Amino acid sequence: MSLKSFSAVFLALCCMVAAGTLATYRPAAVATAAAPAGDALVDYGKKLVSQTFAEIGPDTGKPFAGNRLACQSCHLDAGTKPSGMPLVGVAQAYPKFSARSGRVISLPERIDECMTRSMNGKALPEGSREMAAFLAYIGSLDGPSAVQAAPAPEPPTPADADRGSEVYGRTCALCHQPHGLGLRAGMGYRFPPLWGPDSFNDGAGMDRFDRAVVFIEQNMPRGIDPAHPQLNLQEAWDVAAFLKSRPRPHYVGR
Repeated sequence: MSLKSFSAVFLALCCMVAAGTLATYRPAAVATAAAPAGDALVDYGKKLVSQTFAEIGPDTGKPFAGNRLACQSCHLDAGTKPSGMPLVGVAQAYPKFSARSGRVISLPERIDECMTRSMNGKALPEGSREMAAFLAYIGSLDGPSAVQAAPAPEPPTPADADRGSEVYGRTCALCHQPHGLGLRAGMGYRFPPLWGPDSFNDGAGMDRFDRAVVFIEQNMPRGIDPAHPQLNLQEAWDVAAFLKSRPRPHYVGR
């Protein structure tokens, strides 16, 4: 092959390679354009957890929640506090068996359970941006698969609502108020109601002793070190019994 022929073939091959490269090339701006959208969905999900009342509460244009609580009223610090019903690692735990449902459920189904029980509202529309945002935020909380806290040990003596009323008065009323209806702040609450029409309904996990006692002992009053609780086991059981005796919305699924 002459030098002239070789040069022609070589040039043709270079053009073919260049054409193939251009066909698959995407500008950097296009490749990263999805990142802000993904970040925005995670940010919206965090806002739904921390300011539920302002995004999908009863006073908004999307009243999926039936009360003015925030998801972080139970999932403390937007679901990042280890002792406060954390959402870290939850995405890896589903699908999983639900003793309450008697079957394996998905994470969207579990979120809808929270919406209809703790938030006393309704399930999110299938394919909604809100469900996608919840899933995106929970999925962004990397960590070991969530392990549900073990039920609290039985108290030394049976739980007593009258004793619990005394515990509430000296420990809880300062924040949640003597009437138990919380302390309002804007569209939501600085301290959430523990009973009454704007609280969780009687189908919520927090209306069960196995959930409430552990949560109270490890997290209340806010700011305690769970390893050094302010309330002892008996007091936690008693105040949980008092809260369970107070009026709250009824879960229509029962």
